[in-house]
Amino acid sequence: MAYYQAENTGAGFITHADNELSHVAGHPANIWITDNTAWAARVGAVEKTKEEAQALVDAELAGKVYPEDHPQAGEQVVVTLP
Repeated sequence: MAYYQAENTGAGFITHADNELSHVAGHPANIWITDNTAWAARVGAVEKTKEEAQALVDAELAGKVYPEDHPQAGEQVVVTLP
């Protein structure tokens, strides 16, 4: 599993065929996780280490809390990359 950073450009950014080859999962800070190197090359994604990717996600979520209608209302939003 590889970690990439790339801006989602909209329609066609991830195709059904891309996901058929290897699932592409999106996370905050434009971080994407996949084994699909062809997709990464096509969209110009920049590979990151897991630590770099996690630091980008953490920075994106810094200071963000869950809304009042969420079971964890008021708590810091945390996403831990697999």
